Amino acid sequence: MEITSPINTEGFETQPLEQFAESAYLNYSMYVILDRALPHIGDGLKPVQRRIIYSMDQLRLSSDAKYKKSARTVGDVLGKFHPHGDAACYEAMVNLAQPFSCKYPLIDGQGNWGDPDDPKSFAAMRYTESRLTKYSEILLTEIKMGTTNWTPNFDGTLEEPVILPARLPNLLLNGSTGIAVGMATNILPHNLNEIADALIHLIDNPEDVREKILKIIKGPDFPTSAEIISDPAQIKEMYRTGKGKIKTRAKYHLEKNDIIVTALPLYASGEKIMEQIASQMNKKKLPMVSDIRDESDHEDPTRLVIIPKSNRVDKEALINHLFATTDLERSYHVNMNMIGIDGSPRVKTLKTILLEWLEFRINTVRKRYEYRLDKVLNRLHILDGLLIAFLNIDEIIAIIRNTDNPKKELIAKFALSEKQADTILDIKLRQLAKLEEIKIKTEQTELNKERKTIETILSSEKNIKKEIKKEIKKANASPKLQKEKIPKHFQKLKSLIKNRLL
Repeated sequence: MEITSPINTEGFETQPLEQFAESAYLNYSMYVILDRALPHIGDGLKPVQRRIIYSMDQLRLSSDAKYKKSARTVGDVLGKFHPHGDAACYEAMVNLAQPFSCKYPLIDGQGNWGDPDDPKSFAAMRYTESRLTKYSEILLTEIKMGTTNWTPNFDGTLEEPVILPARLPNLLLNGSTGIAVGMATNILPHNLNEIADALIHLIDNPEDVREKILKIIKGPDFPTSAEIISDPAQIKEMYRTGKGKIKTRAKYHLEKNDIIVTALPLYASGEKIMEQIASQMNKKKLPMVSDIRDESDHEDPTRLVIIPKSNRVDKEALINHLFATTDLERSYHVNMNMIGIDGSPRVKTLKTILLEWLEFRINTVRKRYEYRLDKVLNRLHILDGLLIAFLNIDEIIAIIRNTDNPKKELIAKFALSEKQADTILDIKLRQLAKLEEIKIKTEQTELNKERKTIETILSSEKNIKKEIKKEIKKANASPKLQKEKIPKHFQKLKSLIKNRLL
C-alpha cells in the first residue's frame, strides 16, 4: 500500500474552510449588489444598462442616426465593457426599448421587439435594429463636459463612465427591478411633469415637509393607462418608508350591453386574460358570459370585449368577479432599494431620493462649469500669447528663422509660458502673418464675459440650484422627452397577425 506524503503548505496562507467560504460568498454578494442587480440613484441604471447606452453613444447611434443591427451593439458591449452572456445583455437591451415595459424608452427599436401579450417574444438580435431615443439625451448630453468619473474597463484597454450625468432622475421616471443576494429592488415609474415639479419645489423649499411633495407626486404612473386603486394613505405610507404595495385595475366602460376593456395593468397579457375568462366559462364558473373577443388593432391597441348573456346580468358584479379572478387587477410590491451617492445600497424614502439626486446633480453641474471655466481660462491664456505675437510679428518671425532654440528665446524675450510659445510655434507662418488684432480682442471679450458668468454661478450653491431649476423646466417643457408612441404600422401588423389575415 502506497503512503502519500502530506501536502507542503509552507509559503502559503492557510485559513479555516468556514472563514474562507464566508469571505468568498460576501465578496460575491457585494459584486451582485453593486455591479449587477441594483440601480444607481444618479442615472437610475444598472451597470449593463449603462454600458449598453454608452456603447450605443460611442457607435453614434443617436436618435437621428440610421438604425444599426442590435447584434453590433451587443458585440461592442460584450467585447469592450461587459464580458458576460450575449442573451442576458440583449434581453437588458430589449427591456430598455419596449414601450409597454419602459415608460420613457431609452432605445428606439425597429423590428420585432416583443409584444405586451408575450414580452419575451422578441426576435433574435441578428434581425432587430436599434438606435437611441431622444429621451436618452438626458443621460448623455454632458458626458464629454468633465461631469463624470471614468474607470478602466475589464481588461484595462478602455475607459467607461462610472455614472452617466443625468439631467433628470431617471430612476423615478422609468423605475427598476432587480434581485441581488439578500436584497431586491422594485421601483415603479413616475410622471415626468410631477417629478420635475417636486424637484423645483425642493429647490425653492429645501426644508419643506414631505406632505407638500406627496401632494405633487400622487402616485406612480405606469406605461399603460390602468387605474391605481390603492388607498391614498397607503401610497403616502409607501413613499414615507420606501416599501409598500400598489394595486392597479384595468380600465373599462359599457358599450350597449357589452363590457369593453381599454387598458390593462402593467405586465398583464390580454391573451392570458382571455384564457383565464375562457377557462372559467368552460368550467361553468362564469355562466353570465356568453362570449369574449379581442378586437385590438392599430387604432385601439387594447380592446377586449366581454359579452354578457343577457341585459339582466349585473355588469358591476360581473366585472368585480373578473377583477378578483383574472389579471384585470394586479398588485405590485414596492421596495425602493438603490445604490446611493455614497456607494451603499439602502432603501430610501421619496423625499430622500429627490434630495440625494439633487445633491448628485449639484455636483455634476459644478463639475461641468469648472471644466468649462478651465477651457475658457486656457483659451484666454493662449489668446494673450497670440496678441503678443501679433504686436511683435516681425521680431517673432526673425527669432524663428535665426535662432536654434526659438521656444526658449520667445519665452525669455516676451515672458511667454511654454504653452503660449508652443502655440505660436505650431502656427504656420502664413497663419501667423494673418493674425488680426480685432479678431483676437473680440474673442477675448466674449470669453471674459463667459468667464464672469461661470464664476458667478460657481460662487454659491444657490446659483447652481438656479441653473438646475432652469434645466429641469426646459426638460419638462420639451416634447421630445415625452413617451414615444409605438409606430402605427407595427400595431397594425400585430392586429393583422392576430386576425390571421397574413
